[in-house]
Amino acid sequence: MTAILGSGWLFSSFNTAKIAGPSAILSWLIGGLLIMFVAFVYAELTTMLPLTGSSTRIPQFTHGTLVGFIFSWIILLSYISLAPIEVQALMQYLNYFFPNMLTPMNSLSPMGYVVAGVLMFIMCVLNIYSLKWLIKANNVLTALKILIPIFISLVLLAYTYQPHHIIHAASSSFAPYGTQGLLTAIATGGVIFSFNGFKQACEMAGEAKNPKRALPIAIIGSISLCILIYIILQCSFLSSVNISNIDSGWHNLKLTNGSSPLTAIILQNHQRWLLPILYVGAVIGPMAAALIYMSGSARLLYGMSQSRYLPGFFSLMTQQGNPWFAIVISFIIGMFFFAPFPGWQEMMTFLTSLMAITYAIGPICLLALRYQVPNQARPFKLPFGRLWSVLAFYICTLLILWTGWDTLKKLAIALAVGIVVLFLNRVFSPKNQRESLHIKQSIWVWIYFIGILGLSYLSSFGHGLSVLSFNADLWIVALFCIFVSLLALKFRLKGNETQKYISELNL
Repeated sequence: MTAILGSGWLFSSFNTAKIAGPSAILSWLIGGLLIMFVAFVYAELTTMLPLTGSSTRIPQFTHGTLVGFIFSWIILLSYISLAPIEVQALMQYLNYFFPNMLTPMNSLSPMGYVVAGVLMFIMCVLNIYSLKWLIKANNVLTALKILIPIFISLVLLAYTYQPHHIIHAASSSFAPYGTQGLLTAIATGGVIFSFNGFKQACEMAGEAKNPKRALPIAIIGSISLCILIYIILQCSFLSSVNISNIDSGWHNLKLTNGSSPLTAIILQNHQRWLLPILYVGAVIGPMAAALIYMSGSARLLYGMSQSRYLPGFFSLMTQQGNPWFAIVISFIIGMFFFAPFPGWQEMMTFLTSLMAITYAIGPICLLALRYQVPNQARPFKLPFGRLWSVLAFYICTLLILWTGWDTLKKLAIALAVGIVVLFLNRVFSPKNQRESLHIKQSIWVWIYFIGILGLSYLSSFGHGLSVLSFNADLWIVALFCIFVSLLALKFRLKGNETQKYISELNL
């Protein structure tokens, strides 16, 4: 729960309301259920292969080096961008007290960029030397991260609750932008981003004494409780909105101090005494999360170096066992993420597309492993695993599509940079250290990426051409996902190659 409740609660109720109106309540319910469905795929994978950083390693076991690198690169980008997005969240809330931190478009001003750089640098130094103090304080931080959103939302409801306040029936319909608005809010309003922490339970699955019992409790329990918290928070936000805020429609939802939506709502309803509590959550939550995310991205760089995807100097360690060079690189790359994305929502939408792609490899791996190592011990085994894999892959692909063409074209550039990095590293590596790329096994990936970019360009999401109608999108993506799943199955590694990888782990 503490992993799921990140900076999303500070912004997502505002963003989803702008995109979907009152039907944003359903966006949280549907989004949470979709994430739960995908989470169970990772539950089987991570109990079967209980590895640190399993998300970056399992694709190599099923489809070889090139596929493993591609998804490791995308996962790396998502990890590196998590620290900047948490700092951006903090900056937007600090802007209430220091108005010169942001431009009118919510991007960082020159002064804001300096402050953000100082915060990122402090996190870099703390990661290099020690995070023990943060780990010791984790229980207190966890309690605050859970209790503060609940407390604020319940207080707002207590002050403003009326059934018609939540639905705003007199001012608009329940779903003013239809089903498409409701589903778009799941991807671009922050719903999927806000549930990102579910993978923490899956990544730690190998440490569970009884995974068959513990994982359903961990996954269903944490996601269900967070769905409830987010819905209460969304209802409290909608209940606090005045008619004057939406006199130009939900897409033009107006709040004074809109860069920090909950601050604006609290001031609008004359509950200033809540501000100190809100800002404790707005500072502690993002900063603690950003510290951990920077540590995670550095260790992922270290792991990619160990897998020979990146040069060996990324493995340089301090005496305390921290990968100092990888931490410095995470800091430098992280600073570049502030420039092309003006504001938390732009950064979050890009990150959601990265997340959805990293989720999509899980169902493909599960499908392949059912054929490659059918007799491998599976402490937690999904019923109808092959069907479950295809449906989960379809869900992930829809989430990618819903982020929109504007976001996906940036993702294509990021992927191209990754391929250049891989081949430059191979050029300058000794020949005896170059593993086979398994190009044949990567054919399905290129078809998938080209296909999803083409569908996004033709769709009506994110300023696409709108050649494909909304309902046509859903059916075409379904057929496309079945085709790609069959391709991925056809071009998987041979069973004995996968078994060799697994045997070397000494599980």
